[in-house]
Amino acid sequence: MRSFDRSAVDPTLAAIARGIIGESYSPEMVDHMHGKLSKLASDALFKQFYGTIAALNTKAGALALTGRPVPVSWLRPEEAEALIQTWKRSKLEQKRKFASILVSLVMSARYGRPSPEWDRIGYPGPPGPPPDVPKKLEPLAIHSDETLYCDVVIVGSGAGGGCTAGILAEAGLDVVVLEKGGYHNESDFTQYESEAHDQMYLYGATLTTADEGVRLFAGSTLGGGTVINWATSWRTPEPILREWAQVSGIDAFTSGEIEESLDSVCARLNVNFDSSAASKRDELFEDGLKRLGWHVDAMSRNVEGCSQDEACGFCTYGCRIGAKKSSLNTYLEDAAEHGARMVVGADVRKVLIRDGVAHGVEARVGRHTLKVEARAVVAAGGSLETPALLLRSGMGGQVGRNLRLHPATALVGIFDDYVGVWGGVNQARYSNELDGPWTGGYGPTLETGPAAPASFATVVPWTSAKEHRELMTEYPNASVVGFPSRERGSGRVKIERSGAPKVIYKITSDDEKRIADGVVAAGRVLEAAGARKIFTFHHDPISYEPNGPSAHERWAAETRARGYRSRQIMFFSMHQMGSCRMGIDPSTSAIDDNNESHDVKNLYVMDASTFPTPSGVNPMISIYGIAHRAAKKLARRLS
Repeated sequence: MRSFDRSAVDPTLAAIARGIIGESYSPEMVDHMHGKLSKLASDALFKQFYGTIAALNTKAGALALTGRPVPVSWLRPEEAEALIQTWKRSKLEQKRKFASILVSLVMSARYGRPSPEWDRIGYPGPPGPPPDVPKKLEPLAIHSDETLYCDVVIVGSGAGGGCTAGILAEAGLDVVVLEKGGYHNESDFTQYESEAHDQMYLYGATLTTADEGVRLFAGSTLGGGTVINWATSWRTPEPILREWAQVSGIDAFTSGEIEESLDSVCARLNVNFDSSAASKRDELFEDGLKRLGWHVDAMSRNVEGCSQDEACGFCTYGCRIGAKKSSLNTYLEDAAEHGARMVVGADVRKVLIRDGVAHGVEARVGRHTLKVEARAVVAAGGSLETPALLLRSGMGGQVGRNLRLHPATALVGIFDDYVGVWGGVNQARYSNELDGPWTGGYGPTLETGPAAPASFATVVPWTSAKEHRELMTEYPNASVVGFPSRERGSGRVKIERSGAPKVIYKITSDDEKRIADGVVAAGRVLEAAGARKIFTFHHDPISYEPNGPSAHERWAAETRARGYRSRQIMFFSMHQMGSCRMGIDPSTSAIDDNNESHDVKNLYVMDASTFPTPSGVNPMISIYGIAHRAAKKLARRLS
């Protein structure tokens, strides 16, 4: 049980927040910071953080960590600000990381919910309160220790789990779906950034790689990531399918089997190009690409009835009008119509295995233990939670290996005129100018996307409270060009003592070169689009003003010299893949061509962790396709 003495930490957190945010500090920010910290996956990190904060409130601790025997809670705002500035410049990595965490916490607390700061920076926020929309599904309530019995238990309800549930239930099988998150629909979507992160993102969007170089975003709600993603819907490119067949030894990737499944899911999800009206961000992006003579095209999306106006764009925090065809309002509804049972708030701790055969799972639901006995177990919790579950269950081998993250970064461009970076269709245009996955290459795909105020405030360079506040006034005129990198390097998922996932991942020098190319190219696009100032996501951002033919070249040389290793720049991962990958050879893969574990019979994996190599494009449709094929095969086996 996590516990700490708030009287020992609140004064220190308040003093630090005043130093970071300046005059816009308000006391409730400390409560919001505690709320965010309570979501941390790692017990060790939780204890370390609160232990450090408590120590800073003592003379001995302050002396050791600041060089002065003055408790931080005693510091005036300008003194606390100077302390954070010193930590950010420190040669000690731990101090720099600690300062970065504190700045992120404060920005989330200040800009992630309604406050006078929204008015000051010109952010309108979501268009009114959520609509009153009845919930269509009825998850089971668990009021005591209980055992359920079924044909198939599915752990996870996103693209993989939801699709699997719909297909198996329609085939007449008795299905139980266990979801770690809660059940949220249109009536719950306040579309406030911090609330959405707390309610619908894995570990409250606090999870990072072990070195804190990559911030990991994944869904944790009924419907999984399909409820909170950007609705970008790409079929797996043919060159990637050929690569997957070669790496895995599985002919289904090129025989037409996967293509048939992709056809089916794209039809069910209403994937189309008719709902891709360009936002102001995308208009600028497209204009810059065309001025350069570079490739640009429209993105396909899984929506129906999307308003596509400026008030749209908040659907990464839940689509209020129900236009996004997530697994929540497609395959899970199909499953429920055919009798599938669902349990939310179910933290599945282990797969029950007897004599090398899976026969169910054990979960915690609140204070109660839920066991589900089943003929088959499907793990579909995503590329972070699925390997953690299997590792907790005593499995090893290739489980957790070959993790890919599509590490993403971006550039910010400041324009003379209003952009409204938060609004409009989330993503509508892309460019594969840099030899990306459409040709089978590893060059980054350029794209743009929305930026809510707390996320923007986190990446805007913080050098002082005053300068940061001034930079935030540029928010309405900002736009971004970024890219997820299809990487050759890989990482690994391990587990903490508590059983939570621990993600080990570092950017390789080979991938760093391609990231450098992407950043330089993104700078050219923003300059061509008319940005008057451009800066990187480096912890100490590198900026330039396009005021001459050599300005970009000097800036590009500086960015390459600084580098792009995870401790130099802020990376994000919205696409986690490959940690239980498919393959014929058990020495290089975790599951076979039926998606069944090489080591445990009746245990299947149907999510992004199955990918043989990174997809290079938004992975949602690829996940659906793999799950659709595997679920059809499992249904035939069990029927």
